Amino acid sequence: MSENNVLKAEENAKLSLGNSTHWPAIAMIAAGIVLLLANLFNFHLISLLWPGFIIGPGLLMMWPAYQETEDHQSFMAYLAVPGAVVTMVGLMLFVMNLTGAFEAWAYVWTLLPAAAAAGLMYVKRFDTTSKVHETGRKFMKAMVLLCGGFAIFFELIIFQSYRPWLPLIMIGYGIYLLVQNSRQKA
Repeated sequence: MSENNVLKAEENAKLSLGNSTHWPAIAMIAAGIVLLLANLFNFHLISLLWPGFIIGPGLLMMWPAYQETEDHQSFMAYLAVPGAVVTMVGLMLFVMNLTGAFEAWAYVWTLLPAAAAAGLMYVKRFDTTSKVHETGRKFMKAMVLLCGGFAIFFELIIFQSYRPWLPLIMIGYGIYLLVQNSRQKA
């Protein structure tokens, strides 16, 4: 009986090893398809992917906090706070680059303090008694609401642009609030 278990374990190990050797080939095919599409449609990848040069270092700054466990805490974990802010800047630049709406800096800056709060909450994730979790959630919610209010003000009154994404975000957030209210009452 134990020989069958050993043989099955060896067979499963071989299968999983065989599957892991496919990843370089799959990655090469995917990269080739992306490059082929870029050539066919005369699209420059760097014009889309340059915010990755900002997102990457931000994620690297968050790495020490990611490596933490309850037993092993790193003094470098607090790099997650500026790392979250740098990552958020990169993500905002990526979205602005896709939409061409760089004037959105007038209101999306409010997401940067929210990202700092999220980074601090991530650092303190093993300390469930810390008040940073409750106050961080409230602060992040306030910053997102402030961003939405500024977005409505700037897009509708100052910039006078009526992009379809703004009403969609407003509708989505309204649905989210309705769902949250119904869950709290239940």
